[in-house]
This record gives sequence, C-alpha cells and structure tokens, in this order.
Amino acid sequence: MGAVLLTLTLSACAGSPALYQQAYSVVPVAAYATPTSRPETQVLPVLQVAEVEAPAWLDSSHYLYRLDYRDPEALRYYGDARWAAAPAQMLRAAAVTSLEQSGDWQAVLTRGEAKKRFRLELRLQNFMLNFSGPDSGQAELAYTATLVDTQSFSVVAQREFLQRVPLRQIGPQGGAAAMAEATAASMAQLRSWAAAAARQALAQVR
Repeated sequence: MGAVLLTLTLSACAGSPALYQQAYSVVPVAAYATPTSRPETQVLPVLQVAEVEAPAWLDSSHYLYRLDYRDPEALRYYGDARWAAAPAQMLRAAAVTSLEQSGDWQAVLTRGEAKKRFRLELRLQNFMLNFSGPDSGQAELAYTATLVDTQSFSVVAQREFLQRVPLRQIGPQGGAAAMAEATAASMAQLRSWAAAAARQALAQVR
C-alpha cells in the first residue's frame, strides 16, 4: 500500500496570529496496511534498522527546495511548511514500516539490545524538491543502503537508491505528495533487495 500523506497544522509562534506552518510526513500509516503472510520456512532472521546518516543540511525539519532554472546552488526552504521530522528520521520510520509489512523477517528492530543476524544501514544523500521551471519540478530521494551480517561483521550487499517523481501540483502540498510517492516506491525496492541479499548470504553459509 502506498504511503499515506499526513498533515498537521501547527502554530509557528504562540500568540502570533496568522503565523502557521503545515507539517507533512511521508511515513506510511502502518495501521492501514496488512502484513504479507509467508510460510515459516521462508522467514529471515531478525533485522535491525540502524539510525540513518544524513548530511548537516538535511538534519532538520526544514522543507528544502532548489530552483535549478535560476539559482541551482542555493538551498531554500518554505516558510509556511515543514517536514514532521527530519528526513533521516522519516526515512528510517518508512523503512521499518515497509520491512515489517513485508513479512520477510522474524522481527524488525530499531534498537540493538536483542540478538539480530542482519543490520540495515542507510545513508541519506538527497531529500528535496528540484524545480526546473516556475511551473515544473520533481521530488528527489537518494540514499545508499548497506546490509551487514552481524555475526561475521561483513558487508553482505550495498546499493544506491534514487527515486524521482514529477510534481503534479506546485507548492508544499504537491511536493509532499510527490515525495511520499517517491518514498513508497523506493521502500518497495529496498525491502525486495534486502530480503534477496539476506537469503543469498544465508544460502552461501549452508
């Protein structure tokens, strides 16, 4: 199921009239999705999803965009909109939800106390809107995924993911919808890749 777009209207400053920010999230709502059921013999061991690494300029809830047609080096952000959390936090939450719903794993964890066989590490590179003109643009999501075997402390597989979705509507709402679509499509690719890589690694050990 695709990501569900959430919006929250927040006051930007208490006591200041007409100052509001709209918060957008690209994380799917797990309650509305049904996990895929699989035979027990196909279930993979426990997976941990590590905290997502991100560059400093993506380490906030600022809703970033770039005007490639006018000033491509400048990073801008909307004053009346923001992300519900930093992009790295939303990417991790989306990954955990997608991996849990796949039914491929015995369990998907975010903390390291329990015993796990694999660890998924994500490094975010881009999460913003790029405008090619005043009335055209796209949402771009880019990150690198690394699957680690925690028993041998070795890298099982690594892959770069890039997803671009054209804006159907100019502005924060249209951008959030496109970014949610990009995130959902990318998560589907991520969970298939991670499961296939883990199965191949386990088959080589046997």
